[in-house]
Amino acid sequence: MTRTRLVKGTITERTGGNEIYYAKGNIVINAGKSINITSGKGVFFDKPEKPQPKKDLLITKVDGPFDDKGKKVDKVKIGTYYTYKATPSRKPSESEIIMLKWAIKNDNGKINSLSNVSSNNKLKDDKIIISIQVNNDCEKAIIYAYFKKLNESISVKVETDKMKPILILQGSRRKGKNRNSTGTALDMLSNDYTEDVSGFEKLKKELYNEEYNVSKQDSFYNVTSRKDNAKNQSDYKIDQIKKFCKKSNADLFKIFKNDIEYYSKGEIETVAKKMVDKMNSNTGGEFINVNLTNAVIKHQNSITFLNGIKKVIKEYLKDNKGEIKNLEIKDDSKGLLYDKLVRDKVDNPKFSDKFSGLGITINDVWAYQVFITEYKKQGNKFEMKLEYIYWDHFGLDYPDIQKFDKDIFYSWFVLQHFKGYKPFYTKIDIVGDLKGEF
Repeated sequence: MTRTRLVKGTITERTGGNEIYYAKGNIVINAGKSINITSGKGVFFDKPEKPQPKKDLLITKVDGPFDDKGKKVDKVKIGTYYTYKATPSRKPSESEIIMLKWAIKNDNGKINSLSNVSSNNKLKDDKIIISIQVNNDCEKAIIYAYFKKLNESISVKVETDKMKPILILQGSRRKGKNRNSTGTALDMLSNDYTEDVSGFEKLKKELYNEEYNVSKQDSFYNVTSRKDNAKNQSDYKIDQIKKFCKKSNADLFKIFKNDIEYYSKGEIETVAKKMVDKMNSNTGGEFINVNLTNAVIKHQNSITFLNGIKKVIKEYLKDNKGEIKNLEIKDDSKGLLYDKLVRDKVDNPKFSDKFSGLGITINDVWAYQVFITEYKKQGNKFEMKLEYIYWDHFGLDYPDIQKFDKDIFYSWFVLQHFKGYKPFYTKIDIVGDLKGEF
């Protein structure tokens, strides 16, 4: 707002208290002749001060959001302007109106002041109003209005139209659990054998049973009985385990890291060594690596798996006129789409590559989950964003020892199960779009 005043005569102002001028820009005084400034105690020049509202001026309530028609709405669209109203404790002056500050807190919990918006404040019906937008990609936000000190209780909570990710599909196995989800997966256990007779006998019995159960019946050329074969194999494997238990942890990790080169190459060899290093750190938890994720995305088995999922999603939407509400999994079930995958013979992706590195770093995806993170439909057309999460266990169990007679696996097994080094979860996070008609 601009105000111009033209006076032909003289202007005289008398003030009983202080007279203060504030300007965001410059204060310009022009005179055709001289400028005289007198004072009873002197003239002082100092750094400019910010204007401050009087102490009795506070905000008692923040309301909103209101759309462009003045209607209060339940949710806002991210990036769209909505009106918010701040109720002051008294009627503010024009200079005080532009002193009102606004701030926003998003899902990250950090309060951010909104700069360069106060000049847009307007007084209407004894409320200070402004139009602002929620820009961040968040599900919820809190809008604050204040003069001097922000009071978190004087605010309004806002929900955005961002969709909460919904779980729509998961396989029959669960991250970290055994096949029937009754306990911890054997390859996620650590320090579960002792380096004594008791520990070795426990493992020997398990290896004997595993060997016996997987061995074929005696053939015409096999003169060794099935029981004898199981005994010989379990005795041999235990002797190997005992030998590796005598090695230092440093030597075991050296074998582990050096030999993993034979099972990987290029970028994935580097990833594989990082996984060994993570196990050496003994921190457990999750391992995520962009190069590993990209290698999985490009693998044909993963492409086939994701295409199978997209196919059954499209089929479901066509059968249910684009409605996704009933797809959401709210318990530990596999979801409505799982049986369709079984029908189409779509199973967890497997990476049995012996030299690319995916065989040693992942091999068989243990568990997976599929989420819809965004969904829009218009007429008979739809668009959605999907997130596919693969989980695998970077760890060994005794069946691995029964199958593989290699130094790398003896070293790995001993480090994990006898020396107490923690296995960890490998997470592959894939996002993608899906469009179609129903």
